[in-house]
Amino acid sequence: MTHLDILLTTPLLVLGIGSLFLLMLGAFSNNARLTGIGAAVVILAAMVQPLLQPVSGPVFAIDGGAGGHLMQVSPFTNIATLILLGIALLCLPLIENYFKAAKAYKPEVYVLVVLALAGMVALITSAHLLTLYVALELMSFPIYILTAFLRDDAKSSEAGLKYYVLGSMASGLMLYGISLIYAGLGTLSFTGVFTALNNAAATGEAAPMLLVGTTLILVASLFKLSVAPFHMWTPDVYEGAPTPVTAIMGSLPKIAAVALLIRLLAGPFDSLEGYWQPALGWLAIASMLVGASLAIVQTNLKRLLAFSTIANIGFIMVGIVAANPQGASGALLYLGIYAFTTLGLFAALMASGAQTVNDLKGLATRNKGLAATFLLLLFSLAGIPPLAGFMAKFAVFTAAVQAGLVPLAIAGVLSSVLALFYSLWLIKVMVFDTPDTLTPTPKIPQGLNIVMFVSCIATLILGIFPNMLGNLTLAAATAIF
Repeated sequence: MTHLDILLTTPLLVLGIGSLFLLMLGAFSNNARLTGIGAAVVILAAMVQPLLQPVSGPVFAIDGGAGGHLMQVSPFTNIATLILLGIALLCLPLIENYFKAAKAYKPEVYVLVVLALAGMVALITSAHLLTLYVALELMSFPIYILTAFLRDDAKSSEAGLKYYVLGSMASGLMLYGISLIYAGLGTLSFTGVFTALNNAAATGEAAPMLLVGTTLILVASLFKLSVAPFHMWTPDVYEGAPTPVTAIMGSLPKIAAVALLIRLLAGPFDSLEGYWQPALGWLAIASMLVGASLAIVQTNLKRLLAFSTIANIGFIMVGIVAANPQGASGALLYLGIYAFTTLGLFAALMASGAQTVNDLKGLATRNKGLAATFLLLLFSLAGIPPLAGFMAKFAVFTAAVQAGLVPLAIAGVLSSVLALFYSLWLIKVMVFDTPDTLTPTPKIPQGLNIVMFVSCIATLILGIFPNMLGNLTLAAATAIF
């Protein structure tokens, strides 16, 4: 291990060592709030190196450097890591009040969040298929535990079990795909796979075994992203998991998985673009249509947001399928904006105490500020200008047109119109429907107010000045194409 290796992996090392420190802090103090403050400090410390000294390069060379390396830090991974950690900070205020009410507010919650973040950072920077697999498991297991954290809640336990079983199946598919790649190419590093597949493409068609291996790896990644038809776990798990965990699940792993998918498709699997681009294009359309159409018929708000996530992942896939710097930049920009929006919506959901759509009836008469927050974020989610959601959709659709994928862009625009329906439906329920009760909403905890305020401000600023983040994501994406 060289000094450069240590420098480049500072965020991962800080999160990994920080999770152990938080574990000891929680064990000896038994103070969940203190552990939460410690988690915020650890996340902030992990942001320092990519923010102040965004150095790049390969990390942990194997076979004397001839066989590639285990990790790769680049402008793209630095920006993705900063977005991930910034959103993670916004997740922390959601935890305290919910778990206190459920009598499950324990230090372990924060330890598991930081440990999952370590896996996500490792996933973003992976440059070897085995590193990728280990990172995927390190990210997944803490989230499985968090999903089932309310042991006395049958829905939470059921959601955790479903997520674990289906997630383990996806991990098994990825591992089998990795074994097929190794059997066919004799290497697992991204550099080695890229070179070998390019050589194979130059001499003829890729071997079926390599195509199957690549497909299985991509399927496992799409499972983590909730891309249709690999979305079957999402509504049930979102509904059963504790609401803060649902908010975490709907934002943080998606950032890591999208960053990884972009790097895989622009790197080792680039020569197979003729195979994966049409397939992923159809899956993007399926996700947009399935998510938007099924969200309309939901009555449970968490299930509705689950299908909204599926639809929005479909829009993000449009940028990924474009396979150009503008598409990768648009996908990363969309992710950042979507994460802000979805966290704000979950915070508003927790503040309102609503479980079903009917619980939102007449919210505008009971709490105008909360209704205005819902209104702003739902309009952004629907892609209404000049809010950030519109700029996100515009970025990915423009990238698709530039790549010659005009039918995909048209499908995205039509799906946006369909997705507008459930946003307008919720707004209609809040503003025009007669409330079942005139009881004012409970006092909103300060942590939720902070999350909603930051989400709304980010939605407005990134809508009016999208280049604040867009220029950074475009420069980062250009570096990997």
